[in-house]
Amino acid sequence: MTALRETAEREAATPAAPPTATVVVPVHDGVDDLRRCLAALRAQDYPAGRFRVLVVDNASREDVSTALPDDERFVLLSEPVPGSYRARNRALEVADGEVLAFTDADCTPEPDWLRRGVEALRRTGEHLAMVGGAVELTFPAGRPRTAWELYEAAHAFPQSEYLAKQRFAVTANLFTWRSAVAEIGPFDASLASRGDAEWGQRLASRGGAQGYAPDAVVHHPARSTWSQMCAKTLRVARGRRDVDLARGRGRRHFAGVAASHARLALAALAHPPVRPGVLNTPADRARYLAAHTTARALFVAVYAPCALRSGSVTPGTRTPTLPA
Repeated sequence: MTALRETAEREAATPAAPPTATVVVPVHDGVDDLRRCLAALRAQDYPAGRFRVLVVDNASREDVSTALPDDERFVLLSEPVPGSYRARNRALEVADGEVLAFTDADCTPEPDWLRRGVEALRRTGEHLAMVGGAVELTFPAGRPRTAWELYEAAHAFPQSEYLAKQRFAVTANLFTWRSAVAEIGPFDASLASRGDAEWGQRLASRGGAQGYAPDAVVHHPARSTWSQMCAKTLRVARGRRDVDLARGRGRRHFAGVAASHARLALAALAHPPVRPGVLNTPADRARYLAAHTTARALFVAVYAPCALRSGSVTPGTRTPTLPA
């Protein structure tokens, strides 16, 4: 029996005791970011005996163990095969909290993040349910300046929109019940990106409830360089393509997606957007448009070859399972 379960049994007689929680943090290098994340998790106002943190080293080149605090609630696991969803599934093998809370190693949760997220999850549903919290961007200069910072400020992490329109929340700030994972399965480890979307949509298709918790906040540094954002955009585009391929989408679908991104690029160039507090000056709009046009072109480059492929793809019916 784990220490978490023993503590839970001792506190079970307390009517107000919140559910036990396991926080999952995958990491690939970035020791300084991880140290900040874990310090913020250690400072949570959630009862100390009711949660623990599973850090999953996903093929890091750095020694991430140096970031872990001297606290038995923080446990380091290893997943040597690259892939953030594979790493999260590794944690799910041993997670024993009633609630599963996910964040990323480069995120800094607010002190009440875990408590607010669990409260929102309990309001949303007691079994097959999930909640996405707010992801707020931070900028080195205090406000967006580079082309990609402006692009991120305009588009990154719209959790409430993701939940309302696409039925998922990003794993930078996600809460669910362990019983929900037991019922619908873990993340699809074959996906490099959009595994959170596939999982959330799978839960929704089973009738699961979804909610947004604007007061469960984590802070995420904006990506600022061309290399960072091109890598991210390609990863997201390929993740969406892979999900569409697994669902057996035809060539017409891929052609339509490629065309829609081309139209978005042309529309933005013809009518540059004005975003209050973000795109206020012509120079800001010019930098934003350079980033926006590049992002749309990368999506076209990923989707167009699928529109030209021969043959068809059999729709995927596999439910992911935890590795043996």
